[in-house]
Amino acid sequence: MRGFLEVFRLEIAALVRSKTVAMLSIASLAWMFAMPFVVTGDGTVEGERELFIHYSLGGVFALLLVALVASATGVLARERTAKRLQLTMVRPVRFFSIAFAKTAALTACGAAVLALATLVLAVRTDLARPCSHVLKPVMPSPREEAKAMYRSFMEDPNTPVQVKSARKSAVLRLLENRAMDNYQTIGTNDTAEWKFNIPGETAAAAVRIRFTNQFDMRDDVRGLFRLGGLVGVASNITQAIVTVPLLGAEQSSQETAGDPSTAEANQASLRFENRGKRPLMLRPRRDIDLLQPADAFGWNLLRTYLELVSILALTISFGVFLSAALGRPVALFTAIVSLLVGEMSPSVVEQYPDELEKDAVDRIGLVLTRFAAEATRPVSALNPLERLASDACVERKEVARVVVLQLLLVPVFLSLLAAFALPRKQDDL
Repeated sequence: MRGFLEVFRLEIAALVRSKTVAMLSIASLAWMFAMPFVVTGDGTVEGERELFIHYSLGGVFALLLVALVASATGVLARERTAKRLQLTMVRPVRFFSIAFAKTAALTACGAAVLALATLVLAVRTDLARPCSHVLKPVMPSPREEAKAMYRSFMEDPNTPVQVKSARKSAVLRLLENRAMDNYQTIGTNDTAEWKFNIPGETAAAAVRIRFTNQFDMRDDVRGLFRLGGLVGVASNITQAIVTVPLLGAEQSSQETAGDPSTAEANQASLRFENRGKRPLMLRPRRDIDLLQPADAFGWNLLRTYLELVSILALTISFGVFLSAALGRPVALFTAIVSLLVGEMSPSVVEQYPDELEKDAVDRIGLVLTRFAAEATRPVSALNPLERLASDACVERKEVARVVVLQLLLVPVFLSLLAAFALPRKQDDL
């Protein structure tokens, strides 16, 4: 423990002495204050607020990610090349303590600068503004739905031969991707119903409907939402995203008591009666959200900060591991390429045109891309800034999982791998 603290102290001192902390702090503060003048909003107060929250803290996080990963990839390789690592080992200090202490020091540097930017954001926003839990309809998983659709397609004599002869995994993957965009048509005077798992009471809720898609279309929606004894009237002809409060108790207590939505613990039925003049098309998995009150923006900002620090710790520990196993130029190149691949691979997989994967070369490329997408999913799938900007609650359970996994367990594991690689690299010099 003493060796860890000593290496940690020396690394922090080196970061301060090299003016790394000062330069990152100045650059971050400059961006926080300059960002509103650089990025143009949509002319509304809410739009400007959302852009400011998303891109001000997002810009600082991107700067820290690149700068600290670049530092992490050289933190051990540079000392190993300059023969300074041997002097540290005279103490003696375990290789694990060296790698983990340097990871912790770089993470602490990033956390301090990010805290400074978060403080500026807190001063310039309303910390008491409420945020909401965003609940999605309870539906079969896309994988389960894809399997059912696959059986139906194979039994249908009208299914094209090229689909029936294609690899099962390719067809299942295609159907699974399509399941997210499956539309539900609600005819005039028809009623649709979606189940939601709701923690606690169903009071003070709201429904959010999205009509945004690749064509940026809007739709005319007029109707009535019911959730137990709550009711909300939807009327829209201009907006692409509509939020409908569920407030009034339209049903009597007897009707509510007999409603099947209240019979199951923690599960309720949201009903929508289409009273418009034409059918309404919605994608339940994407377009229907049930909003329930959470806590204030200030707590949401704190949870977002913890997730961002955890992502920094994960990427820094990966850079330190590369620094232990490779030379600095190769480690830096590998880290940057990994970040780029992790950012691009989900889009490549989603937009790939050869859906049945008939070409062997393309198949190999897709396998590698999917592996990269899955390997980087813990980082690429997290986007707390988007939820923070839209007043969607960054959930406590998710934060706890991310902190334990990415701030603690993965850095410890990568530090152990670095400790395994370091003595072998020492022997090569």
